[in-house]
This record gives sequence, C-alpha cells and structure tokens, in this order.
Amino acid sequence: MGVQRVRFPATGEASPLLEGELWTPDASGLVPGVVVAHPHPQRGGSMHNNVVVALCEGLHATGMASLRFNFRGVGGSAGAHADGVGEIDDILGALSFLAEQAGVTRHSIGLAGYSFGARVSLTTLPKAPQVRALLCVAPPLREPVSGVGGPFLLLVGDRDPHVADGVERYASYLPETARLQVVRGTDHFWQGYEPVLVEAARGFFAEALAPTAECSS
Repeated sequence: MGVQRVRFPATGEASPLLEGELWTPDASGLVPGVVVAHPHPQRGGSMHNNVVVALCEGLHATGMASLRFNFRGVGGSAGAHADGVGEIDDILGALSFLAEQAGVTRHSIGLAGYSFGARVSLTTLPKAPQVRALLCVAPPLREPVSGVGGPFLLLVGDRDPHVADGVERYASYLPETARLQVVRGTDHFWQGYEPVLVEAARGFFAEALAPTAECSS
C-alpha cells in the first residue's frame, strides 16, 4: 500500500488533530505496527527527523507497518507544545489509530522514540498496555525507568552529552543494563550513523513483535 498522509485525534480532553504518515506493506495477512515519536518540538524536532526516518526504514525492511507523526503544535498538527504532558495523549492517540488500521494486528503493536520522543514514550508506557515492545534512542534519563515489562532496547552514542557522567551512571537508571546498547563514535544526533539505527529497529522489532498464534488469528 505504501505511504498515506493521515490525520487522527490525540486522546484526552483537548484531543488536537495530529498529522502523520502511515506506511503499510503489500501483504496478504496482518502485520505488526510501530508508532515512532520524534525529538523535541522546540528544538526543531518533527517526524522528518533523520533518526525517525531511519527507524521507519528499519521497520519497512522487516515488513512492518509504521506510523510517524508530528506532536501537537508541530507542522500541520493542531494544538501547542505541552511540556511532555499533553504529548502522552498524542502517543496514545497514535497507538489507537495504528491498531485500528486494516492489515495491522492490534496484538503486535510497538513503540519507538528518539530523545524527547523517547522520554515521552517511557512516560506513556504504563498507560499503554497494548505496547508489546519499546525501542528508545538517546532519551534524557534523570530518574530510574519503571513500568517496562516487555522487550525493551535503548541505544545511545558514547559521545552523547547524556552520558557525560559515564555510561555506568546512565545505565543505572535502567531496570536491566543488558537493555542498553552503546554505539561508539556517535553523539546525540546520529548523523552518519543512521544505518546503525535502521538495523537496530529491524532486528529488535522483528524478534520482539514476531507473529504468534494469538496475533495471527
């Protein structure tokens, strides 16, 4: 089917209408789907960010649907920036919209985010039981991560300012240090390292959202 420009509402009281791009493969059966959240809106972040695009390319390579979208107040999305609080409702709206799409199995929904998008994704996770797997790229961690029960992978560059106090300190916020993958040579922006992200998304979600008897029914 390819790419479709879509609009859908966030959840919550305000429910601004958000814009996104839905990619679905040409497949005869149901496929898993993943929502991808972009970096900070007030620092130029949008669904066209290089990291977001790379994560979607990895999903496409494994034949999964993807929904990247603009948070409220970005591009053609209504509303205004809400300091990471209202953006939780944006992600919840995106997850609901993706799960309702023909060809996407609601039993195999994943979530990925970069920087601000990763931080909001971590905050959203306890409110989104439909999410079976989470991939985060370079979230700013300031407190222990909780509420992560399923497959989880976090990628960060060894030159990222978020690990300035040491990888060990950064990893101490995670429930399991084995869930952290440190990529040598890259900083927070991943310029030139997009192929690493493509492969990470492809490999992680291909395993974490592998079809099961339940989701193929």
